[in-house]
Amino acid sequence: MEDDLLAYTDRFRTTLETTHRKISLAVLSKLDTELTRPQLFLLFMIAKEGMPKQSHLAEKMGVKPSAITVMIDRLVQSGHVIRKHHETDRRIVLVEVTDTGKAIIKMTENVQRDVIARGLSQLSPEDRHVLVNAFEKLNTYY
Repeated sequence: MEDDLLAYTDRFRTTLETTHRKISLAVLSKLDTELTRPQLFLLFMIAKEGMPKQSHLAEKMGVKPSAITVMIDRLVQSGHVIRKHHETDRRIVLVEVTDTGKAIIKMTENVQRDVIARGLSQLSPEDRHVLVNAFEKLNTYY
């Protein structure tokens, strides 16, 4: 890899990770919730997947089924998700977001939108255009 591209790769990776972490922390600090970042991430994943199997969630997150069970236990205890058994195969455990979980997702999305808008407002309209277009283009490569 050429030196210039390597330098941009390192700068991009560092900046992306740092920015993502800062946005996540800013969002979490504005939310009135006991949920942690990993719990919120899992809650969003469950909502996106519909009513996924616990094993599917473990696979997607790259963790052991026992680890996902503990995380889901906490979300069940806090009332954000419920477990259901598959209609035809009772061995399969599905996870579904509750109304409480849906409410925190909606609140999180609103806070996240506000936090990101605050940062983007610091850029000129031209820089915002370039930044978002470049990310959208980069996204098509993955």
